[in-house]
Amino acid sequence: MILNLIAQNVPINDLCTQILNSHEAPTDTVFESNEMAPLENQVESLSFSEVSEEKSQDVQNVFKFKMQDIEYIERGIHCTKGVDMYITNDRIILLDCQALWSPSLIEETSTNPVTARSANIMTVDCLQIASYLMSICHVLIAVQDWFTDYNFVRYIQTAEMLKPSLSASNTVNTNQESSETTSSGENHPHLLLLHNRCQLEDYTPEAVQTMQNLYRKAFQRSNLQLNSGMYLYSDTNKNGLNIDNVCKSYNVQTCGIPINLFLLPEIYSSSFDNHDIYRGHPSFDELAKRLRWMILGVNRHQITNVPNLSEKGWFQYCSKAWETIRKCTFFMEYERFLP
Repeated sequence: MILNLIAQNVPINDLCTQILNSHEAPTDTVFESNEMAPLENQVESLSFSEVSEEKSQDVQNVFKFKMQDIEYIERGIHCTKGVDMYITNDRIILLDCQALWSPSLIEETSTNPVTARSANIMTVDCLQIASYLMSICHVLIAVQDWFTDYNFVRYIQTAEMLKPSLSASNTVNTNQESSETTSSGENHPHLLLLHNRCQLEDYTPEAVQTMQNLYRKAFQRSNLQLNSGMYLYSDTNKNGLNIDNVCKSYNVQTCGIPINLFLLPEIYSSSFDNHDIYRGHPSFDELAKRLRWMILGVNRHQITNVPNLSEKGWFQYCSKAWETIRKCTFFMEYERFLP
């Protein structure tokens, strides 16, 4: 199921239409699309049965979220607007957000010429989306194309700082505690720093050690979980041991203590056709598989104080979280200090 979780000026009927046209919704399912309450019930009652492997699929359907084509690349614009949601057959909810703090966002504004005020509004909007994802996700994946954008790291820290307390939205109190939650019941997701389009020099042990040292110092005061086992190599406690046969040149002695950092190489036309070409790192397909099972195998802590949170409960929590963040005065006060 794919629908837009956050978008401006999108009526409820459009959301219901997207659910109805979903490839995972059976054709004989009846939906009501006149109120918000039936929509929340529909999200929980959707059928997530396995789709037949014999079902023909277009090339575009291979990717769950919209991919950039040559037109988007030439115009320098992004595909996703707001936050898109996809639910897998295993009832795992994947979220894809728009490009945060990107110049393409300013291009979409109606302001002409672009002023400092419009740029500040875009910055605050992106901070709100980042804080929102920190509130509702188990794993937060921050993707960069190079090492590293200092402003990107700074904005992640700012979004965590401005994130309001959402514990008041939880009506059920439990005594369960974990390393991912504080005494106030706040959610602190796992943060995975993913570098995309990496080159040969990025895979040297010296480069990996430099990256990890910078991120470790940058997030040393952060509550985001950076030691969750999503590593390039195993640590001294043998967490992530199964990936050592992929990245054999990495260890604690050469690269230091690992953090949640993963590197994906540039995709070439020969990456899938000829696996015998030496590139100084494992193939993209092999690394992508390792990344996938590490993300799916990470510990899933409680997002709220409500035990056994259902899809419907999570959806309601998302609505309350976004409403709370949009009305939070922290972001308006932060905008006043922007140049």
